[in-house]
Amino acid sequence: MMRGPVPADDDTIRLQPVQSPVRKTNRPLLFGGLAFGLAIAAVGAGLAVLDRIPAISIDTETEAQIDATQPCDVKVSYFAADADIVVIDFPSLTIQGLMLDRVAALVEKAKLPRDRVLNDVQLNQAIYDCGDTIESYYYGHDYKAADLQKFFTLADQEDVKLNAHELWLKRLLGQLGWLTPGANGAIITLPAAGGPITEEMRAVILHHEISHGAFYTIPAYAAYAEKFWASLTQADRAAFTSFLGSEGYDIANTTLMLNETQAYLIFTRDPRFFNGSVVNMTQAQVDTLREGFIANMPNIWLQPMANAALPIVTAQAVCGG
Repeated sequence: MMRGPVPADDDTIRLQPVQSPVRKTNRPLLFGGLAFGLAIAAVGAGLAVLDRIPAISIDTETEAQIDATQPCDVKVSYFAADADIVVIDFPSLTIQGLMLDRVAALVEKAKLPRDRVLNDVQLNQAIYDCGDTIESYYYGHDYKAADLQKFFTLADQEDVKLNAHELWLKRLLGQLGWLTPGANGAIITLPAAGGPITEEMRAVILHHEISHGAFYTIPAYAAYAEKFWASLTQADRAAFTSFLGSEGYDIANTTLMLNETQAYLIFTRDPRFFNGSVVNMTQAQVDTLREGFIANMPNIWLQPMANAALPIVTAQAVCGG
């Protein structure tokens, strides 16, 4: 997953929302999930059109092709280097959040249950408690097929009322064949540029999320990331864990810790999102860790991307209506 940057007092970048709300202790919680209801109403008309389509269109695109476009509607693509990775490209942070924030709460957000799906009131409370909004809970998402299966199975068992965006995701997973045990696949997502998201940030988010996709779909890469994590000193692991914990990740999940470490350390080459200060290291120390990781990476399609410069993007969405 990926959080959004904001300057801190010490000039480092904390992965917090650019426009995070000012929290007040006397601010009432919106009753009955009203915050989600209003947001759904605001964008539901566009999704209703999608729901009438018998089959969801899925393209095949490279990283550069995704970077070069700006979606006006929800867009789905197989990632060209690995068809087990499916990219959902959203026209806004709002639609992305409505579709996936509840999944995030189940899979990896700290202090939330791993064995039940939150209803609207509980989810709204969880987002409020960490000072976020629907849009800023995550700026990019990534989930393996098994976690998505678990989400929808639990939601069905508990009769949790899902919104139209989540039901659209369930239909996509059914089309992909990912709602059955043993499916190998990963969903990664990003929003279009707009609001707090610049075109350059969008490219950084995609690059970060692609590495998560590889972690989920290529066992050799996951094993390598695990080995790298074990090779770190206890102090280094503690530093990364502290950083990730401050961003709301569940630090009790070691797999999550090592997965996010590889994504931030290797594939997030933008100091606005990640730099040595956030893990109490000098940039030279970070560079040494990064170089050691890349030097021994498995020979897979992800390897060249570890040193690749992000493209200069100038794509603009022209959405009629």
